[in-house]
Amino acid sequence: MTIKDWIEVGITVASYIIAVIAGVYARNKAKINRTTRAGQAYDVLGKIATNAVHEVEFLGGTSKEKRQMGYELINQALHYMGINDVTANMIYGALEKAVAAMHLADAEEMEKNPAVAQDVDEKDVLQPVDQLPKPENPAPTDAKDVTADGK
Repeated sequence: MTIKDWIEVGITVASYIIAVIAGVYARNKAKINRTTRAGQAYDVLGKIATNAVHEVEFLGGTSKEKRQMGYELINQALHYMGINDVTANMIYGALEKAVAAMHLADAEEMEKNPAVAQDVDEKDVLQPVDQLPKPENPAPTDAKDVTADGK
């Protein structure tokens, strides 16, 4: 066999391999797409759960109230996004994971900077100011007007 024959055989074998791979993909395309969509839904669920946990923590309440409020927030957000096939256990699991991550982050912050955990005296807390004080040295009145066309 010549080199030309070997090249033709290689091209033929490569074509058959590509055809087999394309056939397997076409046969399992729906399963692959479902798996990909499920992974995306889990990612979205985790992000929504993190936001819901922080919001519920800010609002306060008993732990049962917080859990129920977090569930409602996540469920509403998922339905708004068109994700309807998420079970209650998946939502509660995402909530627990987000709560654990939040508590871990708080503990790490206090270990790094113990001053964060200390109470601050009222006199050391900055208070908002309605208006800034007027400067002691006002700008000179003979300043050139830059908006005028006088050059």
